[in-house]
Amino acid sequence: MTWIVRALNTFWLIVLASLITGGVMTWLDITADKIVREFGLDMDVVLDSVEVAINWIVIWSVPNIIVGAIIIVPVWLVLALFGPKRHH
Repeated sequence: MTWIVRALNTFWLIVLASLITGGVMTWLDITADKIVREFGLDMDVVLDSVEVAINWIVIWSVPNIIVGAIIIVPVWLVLALFGPKRHH
């Protein structure tokens, strides 16, 4: 198994475990809002902070991905078309 497959498997296991745990906690009437309030925070402030962080990541990453792709995609295409052939 490649490292990418292992990483994706781990990611999906974390998502599944989180979903099950969240379902049980909701059934026990333990909500994210209650947990956040226990720390003296407001859920709206937490969600606003998460939104700002995600926006910053997108604003930073998308232009860098585009600039990188301008170089990587043509190089990959040339290598795929004219590079040494792989034998399986």
